[in-house]
Amino acid sequence: MEVQRMSCAGMKLSCQLKVQNSLWTATEDQKIYIYNLKGMCPLNTPQRALDTPAVVTCLLAVPIIKKNSYLVLAGLDDGLVAVFSVVRGAPDHSCSYLCSHTANRSKFSIPDEDTRQNPYPVKAMEVVNSGSEVWYSNGPGLLVIDCAALEISRRLEPYSAPSVVTSVVGSSECRGEEVVWCLDDRANSLVMYHAATYQLCARYFCGDPSPLRDMFPVHPLGPESLGSHAAGSEEPEGDSIADVSIMYSEELGTQILTHQDSLTDYCSMSSYSPSSPHRAPAASSSLPCSPASSSSVPFSTDCEDSDRLHEPAAGSDRSEHDLTPMDGEAFSQHLQAVRILAVKDVIWVPRRGGDVIVISLEKEAGSQRGRVIAVLKARELTPHGVLVDAAVVAKDTVVCGFENENTEWCLAVWRGWGTREFDVFYQSYEELGRLEACMRKRR
Repeated sequence: MEVQRMSCAGMKLSCQLKVQNSLWTATEDQKIYIYNLKGMCPLNTPQRALDTPAVVTCLLAVPIIKKNSYLVLAGLDDGLVAVFSVVRGAPDHSCSYLCSHTANRSKFSIPDEDTRQNPYPVKAMEVVNSGSEVWYSNGPGLLVIDCAALEISRRLEPYSAPSVVTSVVGSSECRGEEVVWCLDDRANSLVMYHAATYQLCARYFCGDPSPLRDMFPVHPLGPESLGSHAAGSEEPEGDSIADVSIMYSEELGTQILTHQDSLTDYCSMSSYSPSSPHRAPAASSSLPCSPASSSSVPFSTDCEDSDRLHEPAAGSDRSEHDLTPMDGEAFSQHLQAVRILAVKDVIWVPRRGGDVIVISLEKEAGSQRGRVIAVLKARELTPHGVLVDAAVVAKDTVVCGFENENTEWCLAVWRGWGTREFDVFYQSYEELGRLEACMRKRR
């Protein structure tokens, strides 16, 4: 498909947002241009232009109770959040600002010399608690905006510097309670909060080369342990990734060691080792490559013969470069998670190497646990560089963007599967394996 090139106002685009019949675009010359998408309005002529004190790094629309009224929040690269009130598609002439630095100092007693007071760009924002709050990234922490009062009311500390929160998304757990997931750029750790109580519930390391069937505990939701996991206005929470050691060596692969007695007491070791360079991890197939169903059914002996069906596919999915040992930095970058995506009842976590970890929350003996039910990767994408961004489109489609050394882009489109679709796939795959095994035995 070819589209006509059209020059737009301003410099290079930094981010954009479609809200109802309007398109908001932010550019690197500190401008926001608003285009009307109704009728035949030309997209090279903005309906309105707004100035901002810094480059806009992300945009978010927050519906409010009044009909045809909503807020548009613009996160800036100096840590400010600009708030625009929009009525009938047109923003007010006035704009208010929320200052992360001031809130950190006055409400959360963080001194100016603390690294958390650096001017971190706002990289991610998410509407939480039925639209009453917005959670946004502030370096290694999260700040919570009370939408009714339009003020910063709380700070959470999922990570420690130099980690920076890069992605935030809301979803639901097994009982329908709202939870919020966040991801950082250094520890490569996925953190889950209970939205209503601000309780830290789970933490999962995304850098395992073979994450398929990984499991991690989910702390019980409720107010009983709120004091130890939620950060109030007076004091930031102390739980962070600082007590986790992530080590890499050619002899042992990747080791993740925790040094605290809490729900994050989770250890994972890489199954990839240079001592077996020709053994591809089971997660490298372009299809979910486990014969076990996602309903935690253990392996059956009937499936042993069916393993032969996907062994060649798993091996052929990786290039020679993927199978050779890498240095520690390149190895960790290859496994760095890029984004969190809420797809139906599961979480998709794309990584720079091109694969996608799919995580489901399941009930277990009165509690919950997280489990990696699939790892998706298409071998056709290997020559197209690294995965740099991903998004959910039209609710049931996931688009991943790859960029190579020549800054050329390639888009990969996945059908957005949830737990039910993966269940059907695994059960069908097992049945196919059993049928083929029976056919071979009869011969």
